[in-house]
Amino acid sequence: MTRFVIFSSVLLVVSLFAPSSLSVDVNEFLAQRERFLADESARILGGGITLSSNEELVNTMLMTAKTFEYDQSFSSLNFTPATHFFLSKPAMLESEVFQFIRQMPKGGVLHIHDVAVTPLEFIIYDASYRPNLYVCSPPKDPVFFQYASPAPANLPDCDWTLVADRRAQEGALQFDAWLRSKLSLYTPNPQEAYPNINSVWTAFENTLIAGSGIITFAPVFTDYFYEGLQSFYDDNVQYIEIRTTLPQVYNLDGTLLDEAQVTQLYKDTFDRFRNDHPDFTGAKIIFAPLRRADNATMSRYVELASQLKAQFPDVVAGFDLVGQEDLGPPLKEFLSQLLAGAVDPNLHYFFHAGETNWHGTDVDENLIDAILLNTTRIGHGFAIAKHPSVMELARSNGVPVEICPISNQVLALVDDLRNHPAAMLFSNGFPLVISSDDPASWDAVALSSDFYMAFMGLAGKKADLRTLKQLAINSIMFSAMTTDEKNSAMAEWQRRWNDFILNKYEDYKTKHNLI
Repeated sequence: MTRFVIFSSVLLVVSLFAPSSLSVDVNEFLAQRERFLADESARILGGGITLSSNEELVNTMLMTAKTFEYDQSFSSLNFTPATHFFLSKPAMLESEVFQFIRQMPKGGVLHIHDVAVTPLEFIIYDASYRPNLYVCSPPKDPVFFQYASPAPANLPDCDWTLVADRRAQEGALQFDAWLRSKLSLYTPNPQEAYPNINSVWTAFENTLIAGSGIITFAPVFTDYFYEGLQSFYDDNVQYIEIRTTLPQVYNLDGTLLDEAQVTQLYKDTFDRFRNDHPDFTGAKIIFAPLRRADNATMSRYVELASQLKAQFPDVVAGFDLVGQEDLGPPLKEFLSQLLAGAVDPNLHYFFHAGETNWHGTDVDENLIDAILLNTTRIGHGFAIAKHPSVMELARSNGVPVEICPISNQVLALVDDLRNHPAAMLFSNGFPLVISSDDPASWDAVALSSDFYMAFMGLAGKKADLRTLKQLAINSIMFSAMTTDEKNSAMAEWQRRWNDFILNKYEDYKTKHNLI
């Protein structure tokens, strides 16, 4: 009873003196809160950019659309980046923010793989209709394709059939739908079809194997990459770096091109595209063979990378290793070979590292090895938040992380992109770029789909035009271009950006009757 009386007395005292003192405390609290918010706004990626008056008006348009989408999603709980891309793509395509990003000059794409750079429509409706293409369908995936004359020798578990004959037998619509299913990961029920990371990676690799038999036919090869460049150009991307295994490109008679000849095909295609599109900055390749290799093979890979860099200095950017990190050997297994390659001052590393959910394993410790091997950029870096020393060194050395949000979702690292670890990198202004990894495999729109998911899902509600502008600038600044090439690319990007802002500004004036 005594405690109750004392407690009641305290409440009475508080009620008597709270109004005046509380108002002071609240004001100070709100002032501190505003300082916190201002500090966070300054730290966010792009927070140091000052927008022009025209950019401020365009930013108002953008943020009105973004806030509307956020508010709608908050009430309905249907937030596009929180939903698997296979299910959320229709909503994304209708988004006003997505349309804004689609029209925006995005600079370059720095993390993209050779066999998934070009929309599948080219393979299905162009390449597969060319003569002399055979298909071999074993009981289990992958299926195999090959151009040949005469027909190739049958495999142990399947016979080769002309694609033209199968298409005539089954009907074009049915066969083309079947072909798409062998080249794409798309399914209406992704969680059931791919219950874990290993299952989706197996399916993913099967699609790449199926497509490679078509893509690596020499006459198709150059057309395929030309169309890939066109798809990114149409998406307002002016520069591209392609990670390539330098596959065995073949002729109709079965003869193979060596790696230097394949590199020459890339160069010829890039030159042809630039001649046809003078405002396109250019393209380079990163030699990126499979990480599942023995020491002798790795030595050959590194030596080959140095040789090709010397032979094609304007085309070859550097070296990387690809394939599922969880199941492949870690970088430390090849330290002697990679350290030997690092002696070449012209050979730059662009390592995939930390594309995993594991912590404290050889897989996520690839991040440590990559940064100690002086990697120029970090591919994916999904686990980097678990390695603060790597983060500190990467920031101080200006080593960006290449973020590929849709890839990380489709390949089962994260379900809801709001929970992507790169959200922390955005909020801390960490050096990063947005890329699309393998857009053809999940039917993404070149680079815009990933830009949208990053802007809406990873960067947060308050990230605005400054963040988008910084991402575009980063893609040029952190590219493998020379200083002169970067200066030229930045001038071209600035021209495109100014035109974009002016067009959007005119749209704003028209919409609000300010003319």
